[in-house]
Amino acid sequence: MKVLNISLDKKVLDKNSVVAKRMIEYGNLVGQYTILVLADENNKVELSPKVKVIAVKKSGRISSLFKLKKKAEEILLADKYDIITAQDAYFIGKLAVKLAKRFKLGLEVQVHGFEKLNFIRKITAKYVLKEADAVRVVSQRLRAELISKYNVDENKITVVPIFTDLRFKIKDLRKKENEKFIFLTVGRLVPVKNIEMQIKAMAEVARKYSQAELWIVGKGSELRSLKSEVRRLKIENNIEFLGWQDNLEKFYEQADCFLLTSDSEGWGMAVVEAAQFSLPIIMTDVGLAGEVIKDGESGILIPVGDEQALERAMIILIEDENLRKKLGEGAREAVQKLPGKDETLELYKKSWGIAVFESI
Repeated sequence: MKVLNISLDKKVLDKNSVVAKRMIEYGNLVGQYTILVLADENNKVELSPKVKVIAVKKSGRISSLFKLKKKAEEILLADKYDIITAQDAYFIGKLAVKLAKRFKLGLEVQVHGFEKLNFIRKITAKYVLKEADAVRVVSQRLRAELISKYNVDENKITVVPIFTDLRFKIKDLRKKENEKFIFLTVGRLVPVKNIEMQIKAMAEVARKYSQAELWIVGKGSELRSLKSEVRRLKIENNIEFLGWQDNLEKFYEQADCFLLTSDSEGWGMAVVEAAQFSLPIIMTDVGLAGEVIKDGESGILIPVGDEQALERAMIILIEDENLRKKLGEGAREAVQKLPGKDETLELYKKSWGIAVFESI
């Protein structure tokens, strides 16, 4: 079996990245695994004898799609492939639909989450998902959404959580070097992550507990406005912007509680990572909430956008050490039950098998 993956994740070009290592694992399942990706420059990288990456220099949206289409056609004309898998259900997905029809390929569409979609994206997603032979999602929540809102045939959907042993080994002990109470968040600083809600809640928490701090690891378009909000609230001593970090382990080890306040989330890999360090989780009811992190067992779940609920949860965990320990242990136990690497890879094979069978 030969698979062509049309991707938007240029980290695949870095042989040492988690993404590249994951692609190598996928390649071991098939005869050939080719990744076509938009990047800063044209490039070719061989990750393994079975896995190669072809990068196409990105430009404007229309011209980038045209370049991807042209390169994909070259690849598919030069060799016989069985499956094309698209990283999203929007314009990359629409391109994949056209290629799959022309070259008579099985089509798998990956759905990692739905942010706030405009009308055109919604229409595009419905079309792409209807045409897909197989749909791969990261959570049961997304599966249910596809069935109820997009009328996707449940038999086409395979749920494949991101396996947990890619980045960190489970820690037996966390090493704490200070007496501060540290809330940690990790992710892109973009509107959908709603980091502003954490900052506003932190302002109220700090009035009662001056030793509490919020560490923000990540970068993104909202960095300047978030820093401005911190200055406006006069809590510069309680907030640290740490930028993007390659070594997250030391931050998980130092933190007392992990926060995720996204308005929308496909899965929440940072939550899984934090749970590996026995961190209690406070998160909005998105992604893996309810499926992995359960309210009162492995974390505290709050409604999306509810700043007061976040503030209350933060104060509760500062004050209740026994609850912190209970939720942290519960979070760690929950992620240990997630599918391991071998089981996850079998689910990938299952989804590809559906794509091939349905396309016949």
